[in-house]
Amino acid sequence: MLDQLLGLPAHPLLVHLPVVLLPLVALGVVALAARPAWRPRYAGLVLVGAVVGALGAVGAMITGNDLAARVGTPSSHQAFGTTLAVGSVVFVAVVGPWLWRVRKVPADQATAGQATMGWVSAALAAVLVGLTVLTGHSGATAVWGGTASEGAPEESDPAVPEESEPAGYTMDDVAAHDSEASCWAAIDGNVYDLTEWIGQHPGGSQRILPLCGTDATAAFSAQHGGQARPASELATFFLGPLTG
Repeated sequence: MLDQLLGLPAHPLLVHLPVVLLPLVALGVVALAARPAWRPRYAGLVLVGAVVGALGAVGAMITGNDLAARVGTPSSHQAFGTTLAVGSVVFVAVVGPWLWRVRKVPADQATAGQATMGWVSAALAAVLVGLTVLTGHSGATAVWGGTASEGAPEESDPAVPEESEPAGYTMDDVAAHDSEASCWAAIDGNVYDLTEWIGQHPGGSQRILPLCGTDATAAFSAQHGGQARPASELATFFLGPLTG
């Protein structure tokens, strides 16, 4: 089995060779086709890169098949990987001899046949890049395809705070606030803080001060019973229900 390298899966390590080298080789071939003057200096380097990249593609195919036997086979990725391995070997077989020859030919001695073969090699290089992209993309999809959607946090409706009932107050609580500085009064089973209303009452503070700290239901009903405006103004000072 060739799917292990130093205790790690070999396939994810080997795939970096063709993924990195083959596009660089393709770029180099296109550059050499366009610039004959570069061929003597760089053709040999591009040829070495093509050979190593092809070997890496073949190695990735072999280790990928062994790994698939253990963890399952992503069929599309396996098909692209096999095609890339075969294609890279064919690429070296076709383009390699051209690179080997032109590395020794000065630019001013390049022939028309070499120029034509250079552009044929460039076209094959473009196909090789396409195969490399498809193979890499299918592999990434096989490994990470469901991760983004599975890992994304689910959107939830914003929490709506529950309205809590106001705390209740006893008559002892009301009686403790019997001054102009803090004036509470119980009216119809509810407790109100009338401190601010003392100075605002149209009839003057003497109308409110006697009610501080008491059950003012009778006094309020006698003065404002059935009147909507006083009732609405009183509601603005509501503290909570009277509980005892």
